[in-house]
Amino acid sequence: MAVEPTMTTAKRGRVNTVDIVKGIAIVLMVFGHTEQGAMHRHWWTAMPRFVKGMAFTESFIYSFHMPAFFFIAGLFLAGSLTRRGPVGFALEKAKTILYPYVLWGLIESLSDPLTAPFRSGAHPFSWYRVFMDLASGNASWFLITLFECQLLAILIFRLPHWAQMALALAGCYFMPVSPVIVLYRPFLFFPFVVAGMWVGGARMSLVEDLPRKTAWLGFGVLIAIQLAAIAYGGEVNRWTITPLGLTGTVMLIFLSRGLTGTVWDNLFRWLGEASLAIFLIAPFCQGFGRELVLRVLHSTAPLPQLLVPMVVALSIPALLWHYQDRLHIGWFFHWPVLTTAAVQLQRTH
Repeated sequence: MAVEPTMTTAKRGRVNTVDIVKGIAIVLMVFGHTEQGAMHRHWWTAMPRFVKGMAFTESFIYSFHMPAFFFIAGLFLAGSLTRRGPVGFALEKAKTILYPYVLWGLIESLSDPLTAPFRSGAHPFSWYRVFMDLASGNASWFLITLFECQLLAILIFRLPHWAQMALALAGCYFMPVSPVIVLYRPFLFFPFVVAGMWVGGARMSLVEDLPRKTAWLGFGVLIAIQLAAIAYGGEVNRWTITPLGLTGTVMLIFLSRGLTGTVWDNLFRWLGEASLAIFLIAPFCQGFGRELVLRVLHSTAPLPQLLVPMVVALSIPALLWHYQDRLHIGWFFHWPVLTTAAVQLQRTH
């Protein structure tokens, strides 16, 4: 069973690797959302080859970047659950995952009338819609899916590893498809949480001992496999999400090891530590960046409309996260009465 190391050990390697992976994945998420925003506005329809390339890139990114987050969530789950017990663990996850889900779902819904003129699609405001979005998972599919996966982990925690994965795969492949996110999507991503539980934080730290040349070789092989799979099989579905999500996650781990000790190491760790804030605040910042390019540069060209919104959507939320104590805005990201130790654990993992 994996035991979470001390903060000193974390700074030496394991948590650094995890944060680099999270940083790369969150950059890919922001890129995907930025590209989708432009596509929804049909700005690049006159460039069919570019549009086709963006569609392929999107399929490639979505084959692994969200599975990587669920895998990471499983790495330290066993130690946390053992230490807190089922009830304490569930309460802690409610404060650090469910709370920001509800809070930012309300913020986004209440701000809809203000942001509607700047979005490609808008709906009339109603409290019924707000409630239904929160209840169904439409407010933020990732956070509510992650929260449900954490609860599922409590149910299977005492089972042998093979039984955990067997149940997770059964849910992924045989749970009836549903448009309601909370009834279906957690089962798609639960195998990655279980895989993270299998690996654990202690084994993850061994990546730091991997020679960088070996890491780059592994990354090169896996990215070739991932690109070929998307080129020949198209975007992922429920039958391919588990194998491609796992190979893509290992690919990111190899890449993170290869980047260790470089300037990219520091950048991606900085972004990875702030990944929750970026996930929550990036949509607002992307809209601001998009309007900035339109009104100042008067351009819908791909380069400025990808680069500027991405920089804004990554940098502003990350700065808010890293300066949350000084700005007294920690309540944006976690339940206000969390202990200092719990807040530090959330920031680390």
